[in-house]
Formats: sequence, C-alpha cells, structure tokens
Amino acid sequence: MDGVSFKQIDQCALCCIETLSEELQTALRENLTRICHGVDQASRDRVIFKYPATLKAFWDRYTNKPETTKTGMLGELLAHVVILKLFPNFDVVSPFFNMEEKSIRKGFDLLLYESSKNNVWITEVKSGGLGNDKTPCVATRALLAKARDDLKERLAEQELNHWLNAINAAQKSIQAKTDYKESVLEILEMEGDMVANNSATASDNNVFLISALFSDVSRRVVDETVSRFTEDLVGKSVFKTVLVLSLHKGTLQKLEDFLKSEAGR
Repeated sequence: MDGVSFKQIDQCALCCIETLSEELQTALRENLTRICHGVDQASRDRVIFKYPATLKAFWDRYTNKPETTKTGMLGELLAHVVILKLFPNFDVVSPFFNMEEKSIRKGFDLLLYESSKNNVWITEVKSGGLGNDKTPCVATRALLAKARDDLKERLAEQELNHWLNAINAAQKSIQAKTDYKESVLEILEMEGDMVANNSATASDNNVFLISALFSDVSRRVVDETVSRFTEDLVGKSVFKTVLVLSLHKGTLQKLEDFLKSEAGR
C-alpha cells in the first residue's frame, strides 16, 4: 500500500505506516464493516451493518475509553487491516467488536485461519508508545514480550470461557456457506475439550504476536530486534508455531482524526 513499507523474513515481519495514505484510508473504508462485524454479518444487506452505522458504533465504543484502551483499539484495528492486505494466506475469522458489551474483546484479540495448512492462529496485539526514554526497538521488544507472556498464561489456563468466546466469534464471523467454517470450529472445539479435561498447554497452539508502536517513524524499529525476539521464542518451544509482526505508526492522532471525520459525515 502507498505510505506503508513491509518486509517479511521467515517467521517475522516489520510494517511501518509512514503516512495515512489515500490507499490506506480506502482500505479502512472498504473493510471496516468486515473487520468490526465479521464477514457473515457484514455481507448482509442491512443498514445496521453498513459503513455509516459501523462508524457510529465504533465511535460510541471509542470516545469515552481511557487513553491506554484507545491506543489498544487503534492498534488492533490497524492489525486487522494489515493482515487483510498484506497476509493473503490468512483469513480473519473473528470480529473486532465485542458483541456482548461496548468494551474491549475478552479472551483472544484475533483468530486467523490458514487454509493451506488447516491451522488456526491465536493472535495477540499489544499497543503503546515509547514510554520513558525508550527507543523504538526497546519499546517494540517490550510490547512483544507482553503479548508472549499474556498468551502463554492464557493458553495454559484451564478456562473454558476463552474458547467458548472464540467459538462464538468464529460462528458470527464466518459465512455459513464457507467451506472451512466447520474446520475452524472443529479446531477450536478440540482445544476447548482439552481445557475441559484440564490438559491444555500453550504449546498446543499456533500464535501470532503483534506489537503496534505509535512513535516517530524517523526512528525505525530495526530488523534484528524482531528477528532476535522471534528466534529466541522459537528456540524455547513455548508455542507450537510462531509468527511475529512489528507494526510502527507515527502517531494515533491522524488515524483517530480520520475516523472521527468519517463518522461526522
């Protein structure tokens, strides 16, 4: 996409959003209903699932949240767009909106399906700025480490609700006629069975860890930071398979302003 640089090396990738280009804005417009509601509901010809109503619903959820939550919401929204546009092997099979309440999603941030290998990927997005005297590389590594640790703990919990939420999200997101819907549900239900039997471990799962850093892009995250983190994680066999993505955008203000202006039309 214009204004976006992207580089993938084996199991890790770096994506820098240099400008909120017209192409990126178009991608947001074209995919927002799909991202927020899931493909199944977004495909219905109903006003509630169309772009204007979706924008309003997003803004209602966003406006009164604490700054840290707002940062997380925009980081996750960008992750959805980048995966849709730059990771063609994956289908997002969970909606951005938490359907039960106007809050952040409980359980797992995103579910991805890789049809070529019949794999489900549990995805965690951690977002933030530089913090006190941090470099982009230090901040990115800290965000990735937080994503790793949170998923490691959550996937080893014998907590059925994580998987019930995931199954419910997939059912709402995937169109009924899609040929892989039953495969996704079967994989999630099998993991749920392991939790019910108190035998779930983090190493059963494919995971996609994403850091969304909002800081001046004139100081970039270097390849080695992400590749070293990935190599170290793979070497420890914490998870079944790992993918790591570093997202870097200058500020969240322009993205927020864009969404606000769209909602005000």
